[in-house]
Amino acid sequence: MYLYVGIAVALTALGYFVQHRRRKRDEFKKTTKSEFADRGTRWSKDQHEFYVERFYETGLTGTHDFHGGMLNFGFWTNGNKDYIKAGHELLSQVADPVKLNGESTLLDVANGMGAQDVFFMKKYSPAHIDMIDLTLSHHLIAKKRMQDNNLQDRVTAHYGSAVDLPFEDNKFSHVFSVEGGAHFPTREKFFGEALRVLKPGGWMSLADYAMPKRPTGMFENMFARLCAKLWNAPLENWYGCEDFKTRMEAAGFVDVVVKDVGEYTIPGYYEESVRPEILAQLSKIRGWFTTYVACRVLDELILYVYKKNILTYVIAYGRKP
Repeated sequence: MYLYVGIAVALTALGYFVQHRRRKRDEFKKTTKSEFADRGTRWSKDQHEFYVERFYETGLTGTHDFHGGMLNFGFWTNGNKDYIKAGHELLSQVADPVKLNGESTLLDVANGMGAQDVFFMKKYSPAHIDMIDLTLSHHLIAKKRMQDNNLQDRVTAHYGSAVDLPFEDNKFSHVFSVEGGAHFPTREKFFGEALRVLKPGGWMSLADYAMPKRPTGMFENMFARLCAKLWNAPLENWYGCEDFKTRMEAAGFVDVVVKDVGEYTIPGYYEESVRPEILAQLSKIRGWFTTYVACRVLDELILYVYKKNILTYVIAYGRKP
């Protein structure tokens, strides 16, 4: 009984996402000057990117500094309860193992609203960052964030897809993606593109998701598939840590490391997401229904599949020979 009620709520939430995003997009068109503003997107409905963009634009069409503009799960250690600190630590977990530094040229794929690139630039001071995101509002907000931080000459924003990168071969010393890979159609196509645009010896580093074990039984399969559907994550991207490593190596990467860090990310993110003051702030941005119903369903599903050992979080990196 509870299962069917949960599914009904989830489907209702999904329908609300569509209507809410349309209203937001109409408002966005009236105030934003962009070659895509008249239709709110560059993607057609037969492209997976269209549905990922719709997911992220729901309630986020407009500049805001909630959580410092970051969207990652955070890396929670030593009893820390400060999201900004946890978010920055997660980004450091991506950058530190591959030695991002002042000589680096970085491509950040699925950059969100650009806050992570401000962090990368201020902490590591790479020579240049190119960032690319498939969500139009994120792209435009990120461009404004670079201007606000006087970084427009050192960070260039692009609007496009991770599996069709608009860059020449052998351009970057580093390619990062923070929590974008699960959405890519598919992650393995992105691996190929990342390898192509990296210089020989360059590093790809990811914060991403993996499936420690396949779901068993009708209920686990149903919840896992519902989570993937609501999250707009192709089922082809769901595989374990060992398979993650094997696929990176098959794409051509060497010195591959895949670390399961689920215990430091998903529970802390969940605890942050249910704090009353956080929900109150999110309600002002996303609306009451999205915050207290739709997003709650998704977060509860994520925690459920994590506790069932169906979902975990990984830091993965490898080098182009």
